[in-house]
Amino acid sequence: MGPLVAVPVLAGLNGVLGIWAVFGVAWLSGTVDLTEDFPYISTCGDKPPASCWFSQVCNIGCVLALTFETLRFRHLKDCPKCSSRLNIASFSLGIISSVGLSVTGNFQVSSIKSVHYIGAFLGFAGGLAYLWIQLFLISNRILKSSGFALCSVCSVLLCCRILSVWNRRNQQVLVGFHHSHRYHAAAICEWTLATLFFLLYPLFVFEFADIKCKLTIKSSGCGPHGSAGPQYKPGDSESATPL
Repeated sequence: MGPLVAVPVLAGLNGVLGIWAVFGVAWLSGTVDLTEDFPYISTCGDKPPASCWFSQVCNIGCVLALTFETLRFRHLKDCPKCSSRLNIASFSLGIISSVGLSVTGNFQVSSIKSVHYIGAFLGFAGGLAYLWIQLFLISNRILKSSGFALCSVCSVLLCCRILSVWNRRNQQVLVGFHHSHRYHAAAICEWTLATLFFLLYPLFVFEFADIKCKLTIKSSGCGPHGSAGPQYKPGDSESATPL
């Protein structure tokens, strides 16, 4: 396996360990009280110092996700079995999801709630749509089946979470969510969704094992007319190189 297999692994680890680290920081700093209700992810990352960690985790996750999506897009571009339109559509959804993740981390729920919720929706809904498409294109059957199972659970949890937000805003009763003292059920749903969502990325390690990336930098020189001096070709003697 090449070094690029680290991209999906790091994307998964940053997401899972990052959000639970935010929970730990919020609990140790006393910004959340576990004796009342189990907090939401947004509640844990709402006040400093946990909010600082939350923003950093989301920003790193955004960069890793964009790297993942770019490499995957370029890899599938050379695959004759993959439709170019499907690849572009998938890549677009991935970009939307990554930007949504960054927005979620940088706009805390107590500051601009609407922007925070929009970012969270784009991050999870767009991300799940992106991963659904990518799972259809994965080659390993065992990992594909596991991914479909995880994605199905995440989709159900996302629908439940959206219903819980709708219920809270409209002051209506939804069995199991925001009813009486069961606010913690919606929070547990959210934490489970986020954890399983980020665990989907490491399933692509074998896909990234086949990717070879080569960086080429071309320069026309630094002089006023694009040339800094005499140009030498590979194979010229070292003695001819000016000091």
